[in-house]
Parts: sequence; structure tokens; C-alpha cells
Amino acid sequence: MFFRSLALLSTVAALFSSNIAVSAYPTTSGKVWRVTVGNATGGTIFNPNYINASPGDRVEFTFNPKNHSVTQSSFANPCTHLNNGFDAGFHPVANASSWDLPTFSITVNDTKPVWVYCRQAENTAGSHCGKGMVFGLNPGAEGSNNSFSLFQQAALKIGQQLVASASSASVASTASATHTTIQAAASSSKSSSWSDHYDSWNHEDDDDDSWSYDDDDSYDNDHKWRRDY
Repeated sequence: MFFRSLALLSTVAALFSSNIAVSAYPTTSGKVWRVTVGNATGGTIFNPNYINASPGDRVEFTFNPKNHSVTQSSFANPCTHLNNGFDAGFHPVANASSWDLPTFSITVNDTKPVWVYCRQAENTAGSHCGKGMVFGLNPGAEGSNNSFSLFQQAALKIGQQLVASASSASVASTASATHTTIQAAASSSKSSSWSDHYDSWNHEDDDDDSWSYDDDDSYDNDHKWRRDY
């Protein structure tokens, strides 16, 4: 556990914001807030999904199955890593009953809002953030213009857009493949029909009179017959 924590500390040591501090073993006399990341069945949730902490408090994130991150974002861009914001990285967990679940902690320095998301499947239809997997530290009160509800709604809207975009791309790909198949089938059918007609429209009588097809080198079905004497 000691070496796991040291490795985690090394990945985030340079990532600070004005109102939080990242450390493996913070020394604080404040309250410890425990937040689960995901759940035993791999759910896309933080529990609780927001808290109101005081300066000196510590927030400890515990990772559950299957594979999630704790990544700082912004209210304006809930599913995008904030420049110079913290990122705990991905922590795959196979079994939620393990006694040694990985953790990640931040210490609160003031009461400014901090916004967090899981960046698993980022920018795809399977985006965890797009499914509402976001967290708020000291968000605005409900009804304010920076409430947790508005933050989560913005994340869900991004998810809907990603799903719609993926669906449109799939439909376009299917339509293109179908169009190509139809064109190929039509071309094959036309070629076969022309050959059949051409073969059947030539005829010779026993008295040496002949019927022949006047080929005008077109496929517009404007066929002409001529009898030769």
C-alpha cells in the first residue's frame, strides 16, 4: 500500500490548483470526506456526487470496479481535463471486496468550487462523464448558476451529443455500403439482361431469310428490328 501511494503521488505531484493540494498522506486536522468512485458492479457514479467541505478538510476517493479516473475539469467544460488540473489516472479494479482498493486524496484549502469527472472512454459514445459520472466539491447552491445539477446536466448533454454523433456516423456508413451494393447489383443485372436479349434477338429462317438486331450501342432499351432479304 505504501509503494502504491508513493507511485500515485509521483503522478500528481506537479498538479495543483489554488484551492486544493494533492498528497498521498495529507496531514490535516480537518474532516475526512470519503467518496467512492464507481461501485461493486462497475457503475458510472461518484457517491456522494458532491460535498461541501471546509478548508483543512480532506477528500479521499476510493476506486471501485471497473476502471475509473478522478480528473479535474471546469464548470464550462465538465468532460475536459482542466489545464494543470489534477488527474489521478486510471485505476482498474477487478474485485470490490479487496481490502486494498486504490485511493486518491486532496486537501481543501478554501471553499472555491472544484469540478471532477471520470475520463474513461472520453470523447466517445461510451463516455463515463457523458453518462453523468461527475463530482462537485463546494458547488454553488441549487438554483444558482454554478450548482451541481447544472454541472451534471451539462455533462449529460455532452454524452447525448456523443451518442447522436456516433449514431449518425453509423447510419451514414450503413447507407453508403447499401448504396454501393445496390449499384453493383444493378450493374450486374443490366449487363446480364443485355447479353440475354442480344443472344435471343438473332434468328435465322430455313429459307435463308434472317432477322437481326440493330445494335445502337446504348442501354436505353430503344431496340430496333430489321429483316434482311
